Amino acid sequence: MKKTIADNKKWLLGFFICLIVAIIFPQVVRIQFVWNLLSLIMVWAVVGMGWNVIGGYCGQVSNGHSLFYGIGAYTVAVTCKYWQISPWISIWIGALISACLAFVMGKPLLRLKGHVFAISTMALAECGRIIFINWAWIGGATGIYIFTKGVNEWAYMQFKNPLNYYYVFLIFVVAILLIIKALDKSKFFYYLRTIKGNEMAAESVGIDVAKYKIRAYMMSAAIVSIGGSLYAQFLLYIDPSTLMTLNISMMIVLTAVMGGVGTVEGPILGAIVLTTISEYSRVYLGQYGGLDLILYGALVILIVLFIPGGILSIFSKWFEKRKEVAKSKG
Repeated sequence: MKKTIADNKKWLLGFFICLIVAIIFPQVVRIQFVWNLLSLIMVWAVVGMGWNVIGGYCGQVSNGHSLFYGIGAYTVAVTCKYWQISPWISIWIGALISACLAFVMGKPLLRLKGHVFAISTMALAECGRIIFINWAWIGGATGIYIFTKGVNEWAYMQFKNPLNYYYVFLIFVVAILLIIKALDKSKFFYYLRTIKGNEMAAESVGIDVAKYKIRAYMMSAAIVSIGGSLYAQFLLYIDPSTLMTLNISMMIVLTAVMGGVGTVEGPILGAIVLTTISEYSRVYLGQYGGLDLILYGALVILIVLFIPGGILSIFSKWFEKRKEVAKSKG
């Protein structure tokens, strides 16, 4: 434990500084739009970190994670509507369902490689969307309204003050970030990196590729499901057309890619940039007939083309240059 802390002193210092800023910032900028934006950033940070496990570390580019996002959202909605189960409990039920589905579907899917795997996951997510649209018990295409009158707002995560959502979501982001950081230097994640580099080489040194790929897929699905659950509680209304579309799957992928795939902090940085661009362009340019989407898409393309390593790679290169300069000066 002491060795781990010693090896990560700089990272922990940066983490605590960022955490303090994250706690204080909404108290300084007391604008409800900004509070809502921060809550959405937290949701997408969770989702991005989840996808990063299978796509960033393991190299299996899934374009169908909107399915797990939707399962998490529908689990908290349905359990609250029919059985009045607190989302503090149902979030983990949704994560378990998503992990189990990932285990069942991952067995055949993860035998596929490259673009075939990516297209197959898209088809799986689309099948899930069609099922949810035609499933009357969960609201069908109309969706589900979650808000419940007369309940304890903390017990059912239905806050009158929107800032409370942000702080609750921040707790989830911090917890998942620390888990990912703890696993970053673990045998599990080293195996995933080896599989990403060369599956045949991984098998040749005795790594059970199928086992570790399915574990990564299950972990990824569970974390993304948690993000979907938080989003459902934030909106208090869900339907398949806002949760389980290809656009959502692409947004999940872009969040990690923009920040830096295969890194601990990348998805959080990607969530900050991508969500901010998306929300501000929607508010200020949405009235001009889709101009916001054009600008948003163009910015995303430019960032992906000219910064293929993600935004985090800019900071990494800067730190490396500083180290080289320091060494040259003795």
